[in-house]
Amino acid sequence: MTARRSRSAALSALSAAALVLAALIAAACGPYAEVAQKLDVTKPFADAETWVAASGTEVRLLLLGGPRSGAPRSFAFTALETPLSAGVSASALQGEWDEDARSTSATFTARTEYLLPDERGTSVLARVGATRRDVNRTMQAGFARAGDRLVVTGAPEIDGSYRRLPDAMARLGASTERDASCAFQVVNLAIRSAHVRIIGFGGPGMTQYQNPATFAATIDGSFHVEMEGFLHNRTTIRFDALVELGGIRVDGPQITEADSAGDGHMSGALAFVLEPRGPDGAASPEISGTLDYAGGGDPADAVQIRGGTAVGGHYTMSLEGGGLARVSPETFPAPSVADCLALP
Repeated sequence: MTARRSRSAALSALSAAALVLAALIAAACGPYAEVAQKLDVTKPFADAETWVAASGTEVRLLLLGGPRSGAPRSFAFTALETPLSAGVSASALQGEWDEDARSTSATFTARTEYLLPDERGTSVLARVGATRRDVNRTMQAGFARAGDRLVVTGAPEIDGSYRRLPDAMARLGASTERDASCAFQVVNLAIRSAHVRIIGFGGPGMTQYQNPATFAATIDGSFHVEMEGFLHNRTTIRFDALVELGGIRVDGPQITEADSAGDGHMSGALAFVLEPRGPDGAASPEISGTLDYAGGGDPADAVQIRGGTAVGGHYTMSLEGGGLARVSPETFPAPSVADCLALP
């Protein structure tokens, strides 16, 4: 009887695992789950200017490529909803743009759209995660430059009063807790801008990265995505000299270990360099440091994941100038990106 019960329990466990497997496979069968489907379609453009604006709790990032002989100029736009330091949703567009001879208007034609929805109230197995689709959408916008400022109007999706990001970073320091908190908010813009382009990120579609994939950065470098295990998995996103936004370089692994319910913790540490520029465009002293997900020497303070969402622990930021901060993933950014960069 005992042996029979043991066999029955084992069969039940196998059945449960099979159900989870089936659910994950079904959830992963989105429009980009076909065999040999290319996951990365980004074409880097190293000549990009990076602009940043704030609209309420949303941070907007606009990358504008310069003229290229015989080819249209590229643009990339990312909107990051950030009522919490961890962020809750994101969207992005990539395509071509051009401005008129007087630089008073511009035309943006989006070819690719990404969406990472806020799915905090949805179980992990029922989530969609990040998706990509081809589009053909043209936006006409007013376009006015003045120094390190750019005002885009008439195209609500990308409208904003922007500052050039390297110029805005010139107000950042490296010696205080506030400096370290601001450095986190700024570095996290680049990390989250990469996340939105990882098809399946935040959902069961991440299982496809049991076959690892490498993505090109928008400007320079790359990031590599790999998942190991299944019912208890370890996902590593390794940034290799990533320059997703102008003036921010990131290197190292971001690791999440979680079970099939999305419960677990983070580890890994990223080295980063911020490259601000002064009002005259000259390079200012670099700001460098480390973003540690594993508690900064205190494993009990590692970032905790529940239901696929960061809900505990702290991001530990340490700057070479002496600044140190522990940033909670579940509280309102303080200071905010807009405050750190003096955005209008």
